[in-house]
Amino acid sequence: MPPREQVMEALALVEAARERLAGKLVIDAVVPDYYARLPKPCMNGWGRQSLNVTPAGRVLPCHAAETIPGLAFWNVREHGLGEIWYDSPAFNAYRGTAWMPDTCQSCERREIDWGGCRCQALALTGDASQMDPVCERSPYHGEVQTLAIVDASRDAEFRYRRFAREGR
Repeated sequence: MPPREQVMEALALVEAARERLAGKLVIDAVVPDYYARLPKPCMNGWGRQSLNVTPAGRVLPCHAAETIPGLAFWNVREHGLGEIWYDSPAFNAYRGTAWMPDTCQSCERREIDWGGCRCQALALTGDASQMDPVCERSPYHGEVQTLAIVDASRDAEFRYRRFAREGR
């Protein structure tokens, strides 16, 4: 995890490149939000705007949704996209606001950030239905901030991943 200053510097570089390359190249940059006060609307809200189809044909409401245990992802070989979009349990699991914890349901941002990222909530709290811990109202927010600071302060050498066999 980079320190906050490096994240802010990277954001400025990305924005400058977006302006410079407008009309020629679209730059998608996923910025770590561990330093944020409020969560991002992951995928602009679960099952609200986009879907992903895996090479095996499973349809996901987000690219990382398969990390959430207990969700059944319907396959395009067995169901049409319309049926999957409207009726599949995975797409309806975190769509809208009914699934949200009380703190999120009573928040004025509930239909802005849609509860943040379910996969991040799972990864950092162990429960995909928890508040996104990036949110300053989450009981886990302080832990996320500490984790980011501690991780950024480690003096670890960066290593590229390598294939197990040499020559590749």
